[in-house]
Amino acid sequence: MRFSVVSYHLPHPDGTATGRHVFAVWEAIRALGHEVEAWCWGEPPAGLEPPEWVSAVPHHDPGGWRALPRTMRRPREGIAQVGWTPPTDAVAWAEEPESYAAVTAAARNGVTVHHSAVLDAFALRRPRLATIQSARAERHSVRRAGIAIAFSPRVGRAVGARHVLPVTLPMPSAPIRPVGDPVAVMLADWSWPPNQVALDRLLAAWHTVRREVPAARLMLAGRGMTRLPSGPGVEVVGEVKAARDVLERAAVFVFPCPPTSGPKMKVLDALANGVPVVTTEAGIEGLAGVAKAVAISTGAQFAQALTAVLRDERRRALMAERGRRAVIEFHSPQLAAVARLRLIESRGWSD
Repeated sequence: MRFSVVSYHLPHPDGTATGRHVFAVWEAIRALGHEVEAWCWGEPPAGLEPPEWVSAVPHHDPGGWRALPRTMRRPREGIAQVGWTPPTDAVAWAEEPESYAAVTAAARNGVTVHHSAVLDAFALRRPRLATIQSARAERHSVRRAGIAIAFSPRVGRAVGARHVLPVTLPMPSAPIRPVGDPVAVMLADWSWPPNQVALDRLLAAWHTVRREVPAARLMLAGRGMTRLPSGPGVEVVGEVKAARDVLERAAVFVFPCPPTSGPKMKVLDALANGVPVVTTEAGIEGLAGVAKAVAISTGAQFAQALTAVLRDERRRALMAERGRRAVIEFHSPQLAAVARLRLIESRGWSD
């Protein structure tokens, strides 16, 4: 089959969370013998070169009052102004609702919805008006697409996507060697509001952790940090070239995730690398088989859960082994690729 993919995020093994998923699943589809071409219309992260099957041509919707009638009628469809048309013999796929307008003219088209704007607005206590355009874009794309997929039943129900497929990331060939010292790591895009909420929760819990484990250290890594947290044992690493560069220094990956929607790719990444995880129920949404491999806690108990894991090296080793095994079994790129291909073939689109 021939596929034409549109994504705001650059498909790349070292890109954004969404970009890494897009790279992993479509690279696996290419490895199965299919033809894939992709267009990235967002600004690619600095220093990353597009894969040979990806064309990166950023587009900026001018917006403003002239665009208001269009956005009221067709929310988040500024990308349609580019006039890009997928090949007529290709299955066209939008990797975000914001990209769907670029593929809507294709006879065979699909859309991926990673999270729900409405669920996230409630989780972060944001005014619904602030997310109404994104929510409308999700509903519009799901209703019009030939196939709409989500990565968790919760998101599927919220946006009306009938098909829930496994999310994936590029998988390391071997796990990271266990770290004996009590080092907790949180890696995130700090400009994303849910990560800011999680950071505040983590710093509030960290005082208790340090009181119980005086040698404990907390490393904060990732792009977009505008404030520099400080405190006993807290180190700000900043942006790293690859997630593994900081994960290999972690005894545990920590993420007190608020109840936002969709899979949390940072958690999937840590588990794939063989790093034990302490998070919340929302932190493992959409991740199959990992519930018994992670430490799940919320509220006042989060500090105690993190303390217990940092103190127990044998428990961390068992968590790491179980977590990586579950990810390989349920979330490998090949499994995600086959699931998407089977769904497409079930619609008779493989002819």
